[in-house]
Amino acid sequence: MLDHLRALAVFANVAEAGSFRAAAKQLGITASVVSHHVTALERHLDTPLIYRTTRKLSLTAEGRDLARSARAMLDAAEEGFGRIGHRGTNPVGSLKITAPAILQHARFVTRVSTFAKHYPKVDISLTFTDRRLNMVEEGFDLALRVGWLDDSSLMARKLADGQLVLCAAPDYLTANPGIEIPEDLGRLEMINLVGTTTTVELVSMSGGEGRSIPLRHRIRVDSGFTARRMAEEGCGLVVLPDFFVHKALEDGRLVEILPGWRAPDYAIYAVWPPNRGTHLLRTQFVDFVAGIARTGPEADRIWQADGDHCT
Repeated sequence: MLDHLRALAVFANVAEAGSFRAAAKQLGITASVVSHHVTALERHLDTPLIYRTTRKLSLTAEGRDLARSARAMLDAAEEGFGRIGHRGTNPVGSLKITAPAILQHARFVTRVSTFAKHYPKVDISLTFTDRRLNMVEEGFDLALRVGWLDDSSLMARKLADGQLVLCAAPDYLTANPGIEIPEDLGRLEMINLVGTTTTVELVSMSGGEGRSIPLRHRIRVDSGFTARRMAEEGCGLVVLPDFFVHKALEDGRLVEILPGWRAPDYAIYAVWPPNRGTHLLRTQFVDFVAGIARTGPEADRIWQADGDHCT
């Protein structure tokens, strides 16, 4: 059995990565070594685990069963190593994290830096993108999500609450005057951030009355930075998180539209795949960020922009 544990670990990576080449890259070995381990495992079990073609790789029924067992074995080992690594004052390990691009100039990055300095034996890989990556396929331990969760298969922890803000450049509103009630928004154009709705829900700050207003748009972008910048240039209105537009509002580059009406709330979540084991290092990182978010003089500003970096 001991001779085949390494082959099991390699096979688990092949099953998750979807190819010998991708697994080899993750493991830091050659594709031929990966193939050797899988073949040796198949010979030992006297059954095929993988169907191989020139274009793709797929698991047999036996391969799927073994992949689940192999992953459980690796998760148990990871948890054991994690417990030992966290007994001392200097935990060890690695974290692969993805977060929305709009957080890359927020004070969140300062918090990650603080964590990295506290724990110099922890390797951190941080990817900022507004594209929602497949955490399992791309091997991420943790993701931050801004908005609402729509994938119930992920484990999640709420880190912060916030509010969306409807805003536009002063010149754009001067050119389109008379926006006094939600229905007037139909005369304006929205800069749509791909993946978000073009219907805005507004609630009156005075009476709690609600409105659902569809917004016209001819510009669609896949970057929050681009959406905000185009709004500042007078191309239309945007609906963005408060932490991301507060500096532009303070500087007068943007103006809140219909301040007597409240846009929807949102939340910032930490999410992770349920099949990644306990992963105590990830838990410690989330606790660190969440703890800072709850305490200290900047508790409610942790997600806001750091100075002029967000301009």
